[in-house]
Amino acid sequence: MSVTSIKSKLFKAVSADTAAIAALQTLGGAGNMNLTGTSVSDGSNMDTTVTLTSGGNISGTNFTITGTDASGATVNQTIAGPNAGTVTTTQKFLTVTQIATNGAVGTNTSAGFTATSGTQGIVFAGATRVRGLHGVSSSTAGALIIRDGSQTGSKLLEIDTPAAAGQVDPYIPDEGILFRNGAFIDISAGYDSATIFFDG
Repeated sequence: MSVTSIKSKLFKAVSADTAAIAALQTLGGAGNMNLTGTSVSDGSNMDTTVTLTSGGNISGTNFTITGTDASGATVNQTIAGPNAGTVTTTQKFLTVTQIATNGAVGTNTSAGFTATSGTQGIVFAGATRVRGLHGVSSSTAGALIIRDGSQTGSKLLEIDTPAAAGQVDPYIPDEGILFRNGAFIDISAGYDSATIFFDG
């Protein structure tokens, strides 16, 4: 009888939310925006781009967004504030931990996420075994890949899909697949969603 603690995690794109990271606020000078949490994600468990939205012209103020990428590494990007609209990072973030400004923000400004734009995430950052998965394939051919250690690590599991919508429930051996340095997933365009079962 297995006594391992099995957990699951769903990887599925979500809609945009312009205030998910920080609600509308102003700053009297250089400083940090008040975030909605200490490590904010969009809820998809995948990486995506970050937005800043304001009704005024704050393009003279730079915002430095800091967080983690789909391998768990610290990343950041500095962008100018919006001019009565929305600006978007090119860097994709799995989580956001800080948004710092180099000057005052005189008009209410919020920070959020675009609709999920990436397909990569972290199943578990430490040693684990992937025990099973359930996927929903899209109309685009692709492959779900889980790597060891990072998004560029050794590929230990790959499940292809045809260019047809459907369900994917592959057989994985009873002992699962061991990822000694963490399991890092890319569901690609071939999957609308995937639920991964793993030791947690």
